Amino acid sequence: MKSLLKDIAQSTLGLKLRNFMGYRPVILNLNYRKSGSTSISDAFPWRTDNGYKTKFNYSDILGLFYKIENSFVEIFFYSKNNELIKKLTLTQLDYSNEIIIDKAFLNGIEDYGVFYIFHRADSQNTDNLTISNRCYVGFSNEISWTSYVHGNGYVGYQSLDGLKNDFGMVLSSFFKKRYRIQNSFIDFNKSELFFVNPTSEKINFSVCKNQYFLEKGSSMLIDVSGKDNISIISRSLFLRPIVFNYKDNFFDVYHA
Repeated sequence: MKSLLKDIAQSTLGLKLRNFMGYRPVILNLNYRKSGSTSISDAFPWRTDNGYKTKFNYSDILGLFYKIENSFVEIFFYSKNNELIKKLTLTQLDYSNEIIIDKAFLNGIEDYGVFYIFHRADSQNTDNLTISNRCYVGFSNEISWTSYVHGNGYVGYQSLDGLKNDFGMVLSSFFKKRYRIQNSFIDFNKSELFFVNPTSEKINFSVCKNQYFLEKGSSMLIDVSGKDNISIISRSLFLRPIVFNYKDNFFDVYHA
């Protein structure tokens, strides 16, 4: 009986009920573990708007740490409206790798969105293996050096054989949560918050009492220039933005 109750409590429906009632709420849906060996990805932001160029640095985790031969990666690029715009399958990996994402790379698109990286190993024995590449993404424009930030939180997964995948690992609660940014933007020329919906459903949220919504997997840039004491209120249990700050020729990007 105890085992049955535990299985129910950890099921997708059970997690939703717990979070709805506020009983020991769970931030991440960990049911990916039922899919066997798995690669987990953050929703990494990319920008080609306003002269931006995005650099993505990642490692061959399976080859470097597990000595698995012939491993490869799949990278999926999505628009800000969660439309798949490009997929890369990279089979020739070094231990350290880099991709430069500009408008030419995305066939002339000058905008922003997110991408996911999944490691693959089709023919190797990888039982009960879970990996996550907390890679670094760098941003630069015409007047700045490249500023780097690492992954912002688990969002999607894919089994190493590529047969199972899902997105929206972050869960929501019936009760609204407040996330306060511990920084002031008063002294900057411009400040932006980059949001991506990490859940499997549409979310409504507020920033400085202004109301917004995001569909599953969609992303949004919000201008918060000159603001102080910024709070983000939503039912998502982990809606943390990435900050872009500008002052004269200075530019920085980091987690809120």
